[in-house]
Amino acid sequence: MPDTMMPTTAAIPTVPASPSVGVREAASGDVAAQVAKTAKSSSTRGGVFASVLASVAFASLFVIPDMLTGLSATATFGWRIVAALPFLVVILFVLRQWPQMGQLLTRLRKNPSLILVLALNAVLFGFQVFLFAWGPMTGNALAVSFGYFLMPLVLVAIGVVLFRERLSVLGGVAVSFAAIGVVIALTTGASVAWPTFAVALGYPAYFILRRKFGLDSPSAQSLEILMLVPVALVFILQPADLAGVAAHPENWLGITILGLLTAVGFSAYTLAQRGLSVSVFGMLGYLEPILLVVVSVLVLGEPLGLADAWSYGAIALAIVALVVDGLPKPSKREAKAAAKARPRRSALARGKGRRGEGRKAKAPVTAGVPVITATEQVGAN
Repeated sequence: MPDTMMPTTAAIPTVPASPSVGVREAASGDVAAQVAKTAKSSSTRGGVFASVLASVAFASLFVIPDMLTGLSATATFGWRIVAALPFLVVILFVLRQWPQMGQLLTRLRKNPSLILVLALNAVLFGFQVFLFAWGPMTGNALAVSFGYFLMPLVLVAIGVVLFRERLSVLGGVAVSFAAIGVVIALTTGASVAWPTFAVALGYPAYFILRRKFGLDSPSAQSLEILMLVPVALVFILQPADLAGVAAHPENWLGITILGLLTAVGFSAYTLAQRGLSVSVFGMLGYLEPILLVVVSVLVLGEPLGLADAWSYGAIALAIVALVVDGLPKPSKREAKAAAKARPRRSALARGKGRRGEGRKAKAPVTAGVPVITATEQVGAN
């Protein structure tokens, strides 16, 4: 007879012919994990596309105001707000956001103080929209672009000062380079002016208020734009600006594009924020200021002097440091699990080798399924 030990139910685990509940649950868990992984991958791809789309839309918007003939910066701002509304309504239907709009209106009715917060957000948002049109039309496109370069770094500083967030080594390097860039700009006469700091400080205040009061949704932003309509109409109905539109019918095409890009840009930005991790969303967010500088220099023809190059270079190094710092890193739990898995696999491989050399007979089979013998169990351990 083959030299084997007879299995006993007390000491030797067996694999039943039909899957047990635990096996089925494990298989079900594997399938669910795979489905979740696939869904997350799809969400990430969609988020990346939305982020890039938003950056391209905003960079394209930088060109449109300068193409509108006979319109002031205030009228361009007004038309941008009014023209965006029809497209926003369509986008809310496409994204199925109307139930969320109903929930938001219920919140505002139950807590009227939120209306004041929403109005303040509308003012902050409207001022940024105005600067975005005013900059290219008045030769301040680079100054506005510089503000968008500084904005992520200001958010880092706010996180450290106000929210007690710990600053990593690379985060400290980034803030240092940003400070050097600002000092160079202020001492050498680079393209830095009050719009730079209005963007770099104003947008973070707007983001913090939205997040703090739970008003960071497409529905809330649509209400903000709706609140700006009366001010926009005052600017649009100025006689000189009305005459400019009447004298240049081609402006209607520019106004339509202005509204479309505004609605698509802000909607895509919101979708990207929801579909991406914070680190990936932050890294992709640096694409917009880069595109704005390219548009300012190559399309709008604003000069990029030596002082600008030094200042932007320091900010670019700061952004590189933040990007590297934001790259995905394995968690402590994942690293610990990987460290434990490597030696365990090696021990199993050695055990299997010893079993292969010492076995003199095939393992017993119960109902067509191999049984783990005591000899094999000792070798595996």
